Amino acid sequence: MKIFLFTTLVSLFVGLWAFPGQIDIAEDEPRIVGGEMVKIEQYPYIAQLYLNDEYWCGASIISPRWVLTVGHCTYMIDVNNLTLRVGATEFNETAYNRIIISNTYLHPSYDDATMDYDISILRLQKDLVFGNKVGSIALPRPNVVLPAGTVATIAGWGNLLYEGGAPIDLHSVNVPIISNADCARSYANSAVFITDRFLCAGEKQGGKDACDGDHGGPLVVNKTLYGLISTGIRCADPNYPGVYTSVSSVRSFITSVTKL
Repeated sequence: MKIFLFTTLVSLFVGLWAFPGQIDIAEDEPRIVGGEMVKIEQYPYIAQLYLNDEYWCGASIISPRWVLTVGHCTYMIDVNNLTLRVGATEFNETAYNRIIISNTYLHPSYDDATMDYDISILRLQKDLVFGNKVGSIALPRPNVVLPAGTVATIAGWGNLLYEGGAPIDLHSVNVPIISNADCARSYANSAVFITDRFLCAGEKQGGKDACDGDHGGPLVVNKTLYGLISTGIRCADPNYPGVYTSVSSVRSFITSVTKL
């Protein structure tokens, strides 16, 4: 994954929205590296967030009315330009079925420079109809710290290689949790600062990670949403594990907005 520093100016006149800029080479968003193709029936809670009809970020359904993504995917963006698409293995399969988002709730402590408190809650205009392709994911209890080595699953429509192309179909991969202390040491000489609002995951030898396009997508352990794909440096780099918003650490914020 890569560091994203969002621009604050959006060109409305030519219909172009600024995508996240980065401090390394590429200029796109994270996706899945080292995984395999899966069907939406295996991950019915994963959703696609679109900005001006272009795929923008991943998201996770937590109830018929509420969806989670990362804060930098909604920061400085008019909710009227966002739509949600659900229930599809292919990211363009539901182009005809746009779900209106009535409001976004960015964490009040979100810091766009450091990505701390990187979470945003989406309220849908109408309840989703659940079935085998659309469903919700359970939320964790507050302030749970996953033990290092715990196997987590991440999923998304992102690039299969760093600076590589993106697949059409949904992909997933398993990655082990890394302690925040070890993660902080990995990022000690970078612009990424590991706070208690993050958790980290990745193979020591690299090769498996989220990559360009997956931001906001889920990190799941035991059918529970523990993380949201947030930030990092490059993709599947053995020196830099993936960095995720810890859903458990911001559980009180989620409850205050959604009552869940």
